[in-house]
Amino acid sequence: MGTGESRMEMGSAQEVEPVTAFEVDMARHSIKGKLPDGREPITKEGMDTAVQAGLKDTRELVGKVYGSPRERTSQSSALRMLAKQFKDVDFANVDPEDVVRWLQEGGLKKVESPFLNFQVGEGEYNVEFMKEFKAGNLLKWLAEKSDNRAVETKQNPEKVTPISVQAGNVAEFVFAKVWEAFDNEGESSETAVDFATSHQSVLESFLCKVIKNHDGEKAADEFIASLGNKGFGENQGFTLKGNVYDKKDVSKWGVQVIYAGKTYEVTPDELFQIIKEGEDLKEKLVKQLEK
Repeated sequence: MGTGESRMEMGSAQEVEPVTAFEVDMARHSIKGKLPDGREPITKEGMDTAVQAGLKDTRELVGKVYGSPRERTSQSSALRMLAKQFKDVDFANVDPEDVVRWLQEGGLKKVESPFLNFQVGEGEYNVEFMKEFKAGNLLKWLAEKSDNRAVETKQNPEKVTPISVQAGNVAEFVFAKVWEAFDNEGESSETAVDFATSHQSVLESFLCKVIKNHDGEKAADEFIASLGNKGFGENQGFTLKGNVYDKKDVSKWGVQVIYAGKTYEVTPDELFQIIKEGEDLKEKLVKQLEK
């Protein structure tokens, strides 16, 4: 099934109201620090700015918080999601991980997803990665060179996430949200908003692929340039919306990615292709290690 056919089917599906939906506020983590014991939680300033970012959202319904296994992500998600409750709180001398734990004890649903994580590779790849990161050119390097350099430097697929892998991981996160929507019992006219937090370059890799698929390579390059080649700043990202139109037919769903005032209709075909590109690259890396 080609992409055009898939979009046509999704368009016809959208003529009816979805039976269930989901929405996720997806962003890079807030300002982090580093403690003597090696922990990297968000700082007091990071807590304050996460709350300020969350206050821009006026909706009342809240859902789950998602993050990578690195603690600063779920801390950022929780504070963005519950910003109204924390807007007058002084976070001086407060450990943000304690805040997350207290909220979990009160019923907060926290999910750690490896799809929102990143790995910087080893050897030559790591040296290049860190050089471009420090120079402020990370996203441009990832988009133009990371896939090939991972292959050329024979990276372990468990320890590296070039652009196709990062984009594929986010696409798998999106697909998991779609599947969760199919499994949700009942129907609701109101959608609780989930908050997901990742790291610099991860969400951008996915969005770069989406923009390229819809508007071409030049538009994707312009997107990268608009971020100064660095990637999203703290608490910056995009909105993800998904709709399921028929719970008895798993082909009847669609996803929207909303960024900078523009909505990209991401079809099932397109999402699966992004996943496949990441899986194909990982398979190529595995075969190299086996030689």
